[in-house]
Amino acid sequence: MPCHNFGHAITVTRHSEIIIEQCRRENVSLDEKIVYYALIFHDAGYQEDHLAKGFESKEAYSADLSEHALRDYGADKQIINKVKIAILSTHIDARCYSNEDKVVRASDLSSLAAEYDVFKLNSIRLKDEHELMHGENVNRKDRTQGVKDTLELFLREDLNLTSDYYDEN
Repeated sequence: MPCHNFGHAITVTRHSEIIIEQCRRENVSLDEKIVYYALIFHDAGYQEDHLAKGFESKEAYSADLSEHALRDYGADKQIINKVKIAILSTHIDARCYSNEDKVVRASDLSSLAAEYDVFKLNSIRLKDEHELMHGENVNRKDRTQGVKDTLELFLREDLNLTSDYYDEN
């Protein structure tokens, strides 16, 4: 996959380290293990047809895959449940209920909130991925509007995690 691949999971995990450090400096409580597990698994199985597998969203399928892997790893049931909820927080319509959810969502969006060159590259990768998965070409006008609409949906929730989120700029 051009965008939703293991490299993306590593990139967002690295970005989460910046957010986690900000949380430490401001004494924002969170369980880093939940964040890391959720980010590693948040797009697992993305290339699969989640509907054909009986899941309402790609995020729900990823959460299920994480449960099986973490259970096999010997993780505690409470940790598994929190990881699944954090993964579900990456859905476009999701709300965040814990600090872990907020870090996971913010980290996942980091490639769209990046400097312009990174943002542009990632939006092109998303277009390519859409075309690959749906077998249809996306023209520039539709892609531009799609990116705008997607960003507005993802950014409608104010995460209010650290003081950085209150900066007007």
